[in-house]
Amino acid sequence: MAKIIENPKGFKVIEISRSELVGRLAEYGSVGICDSCGSTDINGFYIAVLNQWFCPKCYEEWMKRAVYYHEDADFENSRFELYKDIFEL
Repeated sequence: MAKIIENPKGFKVIEISRSELVGRLAEYGSVGICDSCGSTDINGFYIAVLNQWFCPKCYEEWMKRAVYYHEDADFENSRFELYKDIFEL
């Protein structure tokens, strides 16, 4: 089941399984592959500011180097709110 997760850098992230992601977004072309490495892990993370779904390995690597920019907040919030509705959070 999808859930909102906390992270130390303040990004808005939803942890969601591949099957739930595809189940909710298949009509829009989602096939549940990592937008970074192309793997098909069982679980992953929707990162609102990137509007992408990452496998756990790529998410951890991204978090190490990610920098939060306040000027991206409007875009991040709009994506996050949309996907909260889609995933019924």
